[in-house]
Amino acid sequence: MLPYLSLILAVRNDRKTVPGLIDRLLEQDYPAELFEIIVVDGRSSDGTADLVRRRYSNRHVRVRVVDNPSGRVSASRNAGIRVAAGDAMIFLSGHCTIPSLKFLADTAEILEITGAGCLCRPQPLLALNETRMGDAIARARASWMGLALNTEEITGYVDPPSSGATYLRTIFEEVGFFDDSFEECADFEFNERVRKAGILAYSDPRLTVYEKPPQELPELLAERFRFGQGMSRYMRKHPERASVADIAPLGVLLALLLTLFAWSQLPTFLAAILTLPAAMFPIAVVLTSMQIGSRYGLRAGWRAPWVFAAIYLGQGIGLLYEYAFPAGAGSKKHAAPVITVSPSMEIAGEADRVA
Repeated sequence: MLPYLSLILAVRNDRKTVPGLIDRLLEQDYPAELFEIIVVDGRSSDGTADLVRRRYSNRHVRVRVVDNPSGRVSASRNAGIRVAAGDAMIFLSGHCTIPSLKFLADTAEILEITGAGCLCRPQPLLALNETRMGDAIARARASWMGLALNTEEITGYVDPPSSGATYLRTIFEEVGFFDDSFEECADFEFNERVRKAGILAYSDPRLTVYEKPPQELPELLAERFRFGQGMSRYMRKHPERASVADIAPLGVLLALLLTLFAWSQLPTFLAAILTLPAAMFPIAVVLTSMQIGSRYGLRAGWRAPWVFAAIYLGQGIGLLYEYAFPAGAGSKKHAAPVITVSPSMEIAGEADRVA
């Protein structure tokens, strides 16, 4: 028997992209009566929630909107879980693209065949970009210096922390909900609890979802700052999972600060010796940018150094800021009661009841 699937879309100001995503889901080769779409809106200011209510109020697939006052993705996921009726829950961002029309059918098949409670997927930055800078950001993130996650195509049982995105309903009864004190990396923290619980996780390229990167440098800088904060919290809660790659941006930031201090306070010869290792980063940036330019054109190549600067400085500052001014340390918010929501349960919020 095919499982009933709940697709939980965490959105905020995604008016331009959400209709295309929902339309793609409605075209899936999967029985309409066996899945629902739950759009959890983080108080969008562009009318995302109202658009979804108007456009999808009378469809063959159940589409509903839930309000998330906090705006955090982790809280959006928890709000979706609480009203979901599915045997399994699939989490998607509001600006992703699903390339396969068998995405849901493959999800159901893999869950049945593998016996996994958690499914992982590649999430390359291949969604259509609106700006040239967005395209350059995608190219730079896909390079070896780009710190992009969840892009490797693996078929088989895997370690879930960085790529788990689909879960059987029983998983939340066993390990709790997402820790909604996290702005970013709540999925890392939740998947770490999934791993520690001994729950099987399986990855398959058929579940690939294309994600969309920030379209301008300020957006990228802000995103990486939040990610740095989230990664710092994650490593505080699970210190055994810290890696060199996770703290590399902090190393780059500290090397930059050391360089500035050395050249302003020390003799030239001594400053040159102390900061010689720091020169490796700009050299790597230049070489990687040249590779990007030769492959994707000069416009992508000359934008790449600015992209790398935003990635490493944003994430490094976020790591350092969260370390200096910790928030949410030791949170217990992931604890949650057993889910008992039924398909007919009313959605909280007057606007949703009216919709």
